[in-house]
Amino acid sequence: MTTVAPPSNRRRKTRAGTAVLVLVLLGFVVPALFAPTAAVAVAPIPGSPLDAYDKGVSYDQGVHLIARVFALIAYVLMVATIVLGVVLRLRFMQRAVNRSTFYGAHMVLALSALIFGALHGFTFLYQPIWQIGARELTVPFVGGVQRIPVGFGILGTELAIAVGCSVWLQRRLGYHRWLRFHQLAYVAFGLIWLHIFLVHPEPRHDNLVAIGIAAGAGTCLLAFLIRAFPSRSRLRQRAFPGSPGAVR
Repeated sequence: MTTVAPPSNRRRKTRAGTAVLVLVLLGFVVPALFAPTAAVAVAPIPGSPLDAYDKGVSYDQGVHLIARVFALIAYVLMVATIVLGVVLRLRFMQRAVNRSTFYGAHMVLALSALIFGALHGFTFLYQPIWQIGARELTVPFVGGVQRIPVGFGILGTELAIAVGCSVWLQRRLGYHRWLRFHQLAYVAFGLIWLHIFLVHPEPRHDNLVAIGIAAGAGTCLLAFLIRAFPSRSRLRQRAFPGSPGAVR
């Protein structure tokens, strides 16, 4: 039989020192976590009514509500546009509904989303606290109030407009080149989602709007994954384009 040697004095001292250190840390950290903290003055959200009040600038609550409604409508239409664009590529859906019907609905939803998104931006021309003019509304990342989040929104909207206008260049570019450029709509959605998520804390809290924004982002992510990872039938069709029964 083999006997296990008792731990040396050095090991015992190391373990004892570690235990004492842990107890000391717990003695200081745990009370600090549960101790009542003093109220800390939090800076108002840039561009909010409280920020306007602190700076002595007028704030139109009606313009704020209109901008919010336009933003929500544009977001819903944008999600529907992306989902319908993916449906256009699914063959089993084309058997139930005519492709031209899907294409027309896709174009109408995309145009409506761009219109409401543009109206959302134009409303801030009438909100003095945001200090937005024609230059700040068209050139990304040049505004003074929330420059980065607002820049994401402007860049995403302009990229979406470019993607929409590329339809008229489809014949000149060729279908495959145009399709690669058209897929930048996913990038545009990501930029606009960053704008929504960063510009106001509401989407980061537990409320109905946050749930809707998260659901829309998850739906678009699922649609992107469907396009990025084609089904087995589509892979067979690419590998054997002339074989019967390639698409099941």
